[in-house]
Amino acid sequence: MPKHARRRRLLATGALAATGTLLLTSCAGGFDEASAEGETPTRIVAAIPTDPTSMDPIRSGALVVLSVFFHTFDQLVAITADGELAPKLATEWTPNDDLTQWDFTLRDGVTASNGEAITAEDVAFSYQTILDDPTGENFAYLSSVSSVEAVDELTVRFTLNSPFSAFPRNTSLISVVPADTYQEVGADAFAQDPIGSGPYVFESIQTGVTYDLARNDDYWGEAPAIEQISLQPVSSDESRVNGVLSGSLDVAPIGPTQVSSVDGQGAAQVFSALSNGVVFLGVNSTSGVLTDVRIREAIALAIDKDAITGGLLGGLAEPASAMLAPAVEGYSDDVTDPGFNQERARELLAEAGYAGESIPFDYATDGRIPLSSEVAQTIQASLAEVGITVELRGADQQAHTLKIRSKEMQGIYLNTWAPSTVDGDLPLTDFYETAGNNNYAQDPRTAELAAEQRAVTGDERLDVFAELLNYSNEQGYFVPLYVPMNNYAADPDLEWTPRADGLFDFTQTSFR
Repeated sequence: MPKHARRRRLLATGALAATGTLLLTSCAGGFDEASAEGETPTRIVAAIPTDPTSMDPIRSGALVVLSVFFHTFDQLVAITADGELAPKLATEWTPNDDLTQWDFTLRDGVTASNGEAITAEDVAFSYQTILDDPTGENFAYLSSVSSVEAVDELTVRFTLNSPFSAFPRNTSLISVVPADTYQEVGADAFAQDPIGSGPYVFESIQTGVTYDLARNDDYWGEAPAIEQISLQPVSSDESRVNGVLSGSLDVAPIGPTQVSSVDGQGAAQVFSALSNGVVFLGVNSTSGVLTDVRIREAIALAIDKDAITGGLLGGLAEPASAMLAPAVEGYSDDVTDPGFNQERARELLAEAGYAGESIPFDYATDGRIPLSSEVAQTIQASLAEVGITVELRGADQQAHTLKIRSKEMQGIYLNTWAPSTVDGDLPLTDFYETAGNNNYAQDPRTAELAAEQRAVTGDERLDVFAELLNYSNEQGYFVPLYVPMNNYAADPDLEWTPRADGLFDFTQTSFR
């Protein structure tokens, strides 16, 4: 069932049969057929990779649901497609001198779609309700908050338990609900019929099938060109591609191996943009031969990152020199890595007396890193060329993640980190602070620098990031490998800018 009559290309019958479930799902939305022949479409259908757990933004914090919440609720600030911070419900935000208190000034005249005014009391309620449940999905973003209060109708004050220069970025992930409505109907009923103040309202919710949104004509900001949005969970990579090619989807995330085939069809365009994540090798620097910094450095020197990004990944990634991607606040061109130098790697191994001892190499065979097995095998081959022996240990993503969180890695392991705040604070906490899942070194200097960046701003903060990340490279605590691209198949006429974090925001989107 193609949405737009203007569609000219359809898949062969066999391919359509293979994706029948997807096409039925796409027809199950709450909207009527849109856009007659020759008209510019004002409805967009997008695939999200998994089904959100709840439409209650107080209780649900999974990243996939933010593609819904960005459209239907206001957050205090927004992170733009390229990772910059921008006003949203708040017009400005100001810290005290030691960055332990932040005041946010709200827009005047903002109302929810049911007419309820959105004021500082609603913001305070939304945040306090999250703070009251430490087990909630959103609590981690607010763990630095000691208290929140409405100073007056348009001023919200956050008091933090320690300095935190990046706190405004955390507020980009917290949606504001109308307090009176939320309390009157209760959390469960609110999740079934959510009310927000965003540029779109919920038209219908069919869990596991479609989340249909309609433009909010009473929105305080500029009216989007797109009048209707249908966000549909489609877990299969193949189904997402076929959905775009058949016309049942307008845009969908795809894997790097699918890009060339979509390009070759001529029925869709491909968007590729650098993500906010880094794929890296974690190193247990306290285990076996890896306690020697020379062997850790040799591993970094032996890996040809260009062979991975330009060869295996077909140019859909860029070599990384730091543990932060270029889109992430805290990234600096001043951070350098050892480079690719096999001869120097062999010299270091000889100096260290390495005698070919096998190093465990763990990786996930599915899940978060596309082509993870092939990436691991490419790294194994690079290391073998300089005489480093590794034992490949593949596991499913869940088991691999559990092993990381339990700090059970005995050698090196493949992992990735993409901060939802598009800021370096979250990954640095995990890499370098005492409780970090990936911190085997437990180096007091990295913990000190990770904390120091929270108490400074601007260029001074960037200098601390650069010092920490350069020191990490020198010590070989991690080996940054590459920054992958987010890839999408899309309608040929879609005018859209993908976000670094991989989420959808169609407020600035249109069709030609």
